[in-house]
Amino acid sequence: MKISGWAAKTKGSLLERFTYERNLSPHELLVDIKFCSLTRGDVRFIDNYWGDIIYPFIPGLEIIGEVKEKGKDVLSIKIGDVVGVGYQVGSCFKCYYCLAGKEQFCLSQKLIPVNEYGGIADSIIVDCRFAFKLPKNLRTPASTPLLCAGLTPFAAIKKAEVKKGMNVAVIGIGSLGHLALQFLNKMDCKVTVFSHSKSKNNLLKKLGANTIISSKNDDDIKKFERKFDFIISTSSASLNWELFIKALKPEGIFCFVGLPPDKVSFKAELLADYAQKKIMGNYIGSRKDMKDMLDFASKHNIQAVVETFPMNQVNQAIEKMKNNIPLFSVVLIND
Repeated sequence: MKISGWAAKTKGSLLERFTYERNLSPHELLVDIKFCSLTRGDVRFIDNYWGDIIYPFIPGLEIIGEVKEKGKDVLSIKIGDVVGVGYQVGSCFKCYYCLAGKEQFCLSQKLIPVNEYGGIADSIIVDCRFAFKLPKNLRTPASTPLLCAGLTPFAAIKKAEVKKGMNVAVIGIGSLGHLALQFLNKMDCKVTVFSHSKSKNNLLKKLGANTIISSKNDDDIKKFERKFDFIISTSSASLNWELFIKALKPEGIFCFVGLPPDKVSFKAELLADYAQKKIMGNYIGSRKDMKDMLDFASKHNIQAVVETFPMNQVNQAIEKMKNNIPLFSVVLIND
């Protein structure tokens, strides 16, 4: 069948209408797309920032849509169901990691848009095992960023075994950070936010921040030495990482989900001396993590702060994103 979307045909180009053909296999779904996020990662893919893109390609890795057709082996999802689709859309289901329920580490995984066309389109065909039925309160444009920008910090928080009452911090409040803040707040943690933008402060308090500190004010950061059980950095800036490592309690955990452009360095003694601190990173999450995240977000009505555009204004949305105009997340809507 033919599927029409918006594709980048060369590095850094504007998106143009593009049609491709794809057959529906027995375990796949045809999903009519209602909402698709435009992420900063999508903009980087258009520019081939990581060097793994084959043109033409269709971006869009956070998708909500309605199932229109399904293959004969699909049992758990019905035509008419509303589903969410994220960055990962396939794995081998045979390797050690897949059998352990950690499909996000599969070396044969399929990703949007590295291996598959994405969701800035009229429809998409996806493996039913990577399509997740959504409760009614998450069938909204503002729920769309949960499918990657929400999954990534949620899976990290879960892996770190963050618990109620912990003193935690979020560094960088963008598309991932403002969702991490909400997750931690609803877990009844005391949440400190380190942000470079004072213009967001009132909104951050509404989202659950107990304390807001400049991420670039070293003197203020020094006041938090040995204060935090867990710190998650969603920032892509180069910061004074030694101060943040010092801000961990003994046995505290620091997690990177943002990707700073420069090497991250600090003295190894900060992890060892009177400390036993841990450093971890996180990459999306498993299918189980996705289901847990969606259940948690539904229960606590967690959604992103979004700016919406009609799908046919995708190039205008990209230009605004390149100029850092949207506050947190952008969602494209199909008529």
